[in-house]
Amino acid sequence: MRNVLFLSSIFLLSACAQSENSDMDLLANGNQLPASSAINLISEQIVSELVEQNDELEATQPLLVATPVLLASFNKTNAVGLQLQQGLIAALHARQFNLVDINVGDNIRVTPEGDFLLTRDWKQLPSGIAVEHVVVSTMSMNSKGVVVNSRIVNITNHRVVSASQGTFSVNDLPGYLKHSEKVVSQDGLLYRDTQRGMKEVQVIGGIQ
Repeated sequence: MRNVLFLSSIFLLSACAQSENSDMDLLANGNQLPASSAINLISEQIVSELVEQNDELEATQPLLVATPVLLASFNKTNAVGLQLQQGLIAALHARQFNLVDINVGDNIRVTPEGDFLLTRDWKQLPSGIAVEHVVVSTMSMNSKGVVVNSRIVNITNHRVVSASQGTFSVNDLPGYLKHSEKVVSQDGLLYRDTQRGMKEVQVIGGIQ
């Protein structure tokens, strides 16, 4: 009988939520990214390669899309990663994969501000949904753009059943990324370059 890992166990993979408050504060402080087709095109490219390389997953099997994280820190993301997650979900759904949304809570929360079902609080998420396969992605920023590595992993045995790598420039993500400024703040220190674009690209609206 096939081993199945329940979402209650996957929550260990979501330990990144512990640092979510600071990350979400950063995203709320100006990462107003456009709803353009750029993310959709990138998502389609990634999903097309994942489908082509897939050697195990059937479209009927439950599949979860995790939030893309920074390669240098697996518990951090940015506004591009959050947008990319939604794009991957849409692209996979268009190919009729059986997707599981981990952000759907157990109960609707009725508040004066509105009625909410989506949540990032792991304590409000269901624990009885069986899923074996997860799409995980890493993002690595460089001076030209971002490298996105995505793979579908069988979490019962850690086997990679499909993989994709894409390099996307600032021009591929207009309104999302920009070249670094001459003066860049890093780890509390200021660094001055001779011209723009010598450090890794920046997310538009992000705190630099």
